[in-house]
Amino acid sequence: MGNPEKDEMSKTTPLVSVVIPAYNEEDNIALCVNMVIQELSSARVPFEIIVVNDGSTDNTLGQAQCLSSSSRVVRVVDLRGNFGKPVALREGIRKAKGELIAFFDADLQYSSRDLVSMIRMFHESLDFVNGNRDYNGYGASRTVFSRLYNRVVRLLFRVELKDSNCGIKVVRREPADPETLFDFGLPLMVPLLSIRGFKSAELPVSLYERRSGESKYYQNGHFLGGINNVRDITYHSIMLLSLLIHAPFEWGRRNGSSRKGVNA
Repeated sequence: MGNPEKDEMSKTTPLVSVVIPAYNEEDNIALCVNMVIQELSSARVPFEIIVVNDGSTDNTLGQAQCLSSSSRVVRVVDLRGNFGKPVALREGIRKAKGELIAFFDADLQYSSRDLVSMIRMFHESLDFVNGNRDYNGYGASRTVFSRLYNRVVRLLFRVELKDSNCGIKVVRREPADPETLFDFGLPLMVPLLSIRGFKSAELPVSLYERRSGESKYYQNGHFLGGINNVRDITYHSIMLLSLLIHAPFEWGRRNGSSRKGVNA
């Protein structure tokens, strides 16, 4: 027999679609998904979870498919290749049914309780809620890089939000346009939405150390965080300059329309 509670949940239009991009997270994905299910179920928030497998070479896909088989609120998108986090999030957004779309990393560095708190912050005039990390899960050098980047973003674009690259965010469907949301890369999504005139808020969130697996970007003990981090810094520096050039054309744009009261 099926689980009546699960059957009822599957018939409910979700308020929140939680998109979890995953690349080689076989030791984390099951616990991550189950933690999100437990917290959102306890909070009585209608939800769905979309796990996007970004070309994992381990058993992440198999683990995600098992979760989907045992829970009707879990769906799996397999990209059949490694395309990067922005593409994984974009494809998750395209499959999402909720009015709110949450981004939540699979590496267990964030708390699903913080996710619930962010969802509860939404009111009629709010368009997205961003997390602001406490950096307790990062080493000193990585923290310096991240805080320096965020300071540059705040100064250049005059945004009040403190953490543009936090891995936990909640966005309304209107600003979460998969065709334009990542025009300038994932870290610049926050200033881009502010420039476009969407209203935002920020919540301090806890950042924990990884329990298993490795960071896909930063390698502790390597010069400048390793070659992947150097490439990441170079790419996002180019994107930052590109957004700076295009900012006048993005100002007040709201998916093709203008809006007064820019939060910048």
